[in-house]
Amino acid sequence: MLIMSFLPLKAETNITPQMYKVFFKESSFLLTDNQSRLKNVPDSFVHTDRATTCNHIYTRLQQDEIFHITIYHRDISRLFEDFKACFKVVGAAGGVVRQNDTILMIKRLGMYDLPKGHIEPGENAEKCAVREVTEECGVQGLETDIPLNDTWHIYYRDGQWHLKHTYWFVMHCPPIQHLTPQTEEDIEEVFWLKTADISRILPKTYASLRPVLEQMQKQDF
Repeated sequence: MLIMSFLPLKAETNITPQMYKVFFKESSFLLTDNQSRLKNVPDSFVHTDRATTCNHIYTRLQQDEIFHITIYHRDISRLFEDFKACFKVVGAAGGVVRQNDTILMIKRLGMYDLPKGHIEPGENAEKCAVREVTEECGVQGLETDIPLNDTWHIYYRDGQWHLKHTYWFVMHCPPIQHLTPQTEEDIEEVFWLKTADISRILPKTYASLRPVLEQMQKQDF
């Protein structure tokens, strides 16, 4: 989302406002160059400098309540670069495998999820996505179709705040598969889910994943 962490394109003759949505658990930051989004939004501020914005972000991340904060700057590129500088940025990639009216899902630590993982040195996002889906689900013969919207989410590990950028791809595979969950990655189950049933499992997925699943349900790609 983007997660949505997506960056709409600018038209050549009519500049379209751009935005990024970055998730932290059930909370989110919306970064925008559209000043009208600040109207009637009490939890918002104008980006002035990197240090001030980072301090504000860290303060909110350490609070318990759910928040949805809008951050504005007329230069979306500068805003997002300064936002990313507050974190250690990590690259990852994953896939949504389609077969007819179903998609491949995993269940990890009690939550429904999509297979994904970190991009290794020298590896591009597409190859990483195929490798991770193969490893986590036991699927063979994967091929990528088209990319989906990227997602961004924040987490805390080893005394540092991380910002994960995940690339997503629609994939397909031969119809007969022996699905094998990668238990060493805490994957409990691998299964096919009908796209019509995506709404049913959304409450038990991560907020940063929901836009990807909704995009698949609407076939908006």
